[in-house]
Amino acid sequence: MNNAKTSKLRNILLFVAAIIFITTSGASAQQKLGDLVSEGGFDWLIGNWEATSDEGDKIELVYKWELDKHLITMLLKFADNEYRSMIFYKPAEDQVVQITVDNKGGIGKGIWEPNGDKAVLKHEHTSADWQTNKMGFAHSKVDAKTMKWEMHEMSSSGELSDYPNFTIEFKRQKEKAAKK
Repeated sequence: MNNAKTSKLRNILLFVAAIIFITTSGASAQQKLGDLVSEGGFDWLIGNWEATSDEGDKIELVYKWELDKHLITMLLKFADNEYRSMIFYKPAEDQVVQITVDNKGGIGKGIWEPNGDKAVLKHEHTSADWQTNKMGFAHSKVDAKTMKWEMHEMSSSGELSDYPNFTIEFKRQKEKAAKK
């Protein structure tokens, strides 16, 4: 009787050890966001960008690596609007996800996808007054110091309009020194 209990206990422990090994070895092999961005050729997107709106307002856009390239933080500022986002890879759904909050109480969520040489964010934003806007932002590299940003309308099925509502060209800025 003791041999049967010992054998059963040993089998359970081996099973648990196998499960732990499989789950931990899978997690260590998991791709991180930095790898996906590099493989897609979108490293150029990271950095400080600046543009001027048609009204003459400065538009500041910053993409910054965080957490050993598992996260990109985004800052967008223009006029009296400010948006902050976290961009990360969600392996269970094989998606690059963006979560956004703004200084007016709005929130947003989106999915990043490559489309040829463009990095496209399909984004849904809900303002503090519950108005929801769906839009797509196509980022493309013009040259080492210039990025084109196209804003498209997005249908409820996630399809982007054929032509952008507007296009902005951002110029790369030197990174500002950290304040002490």
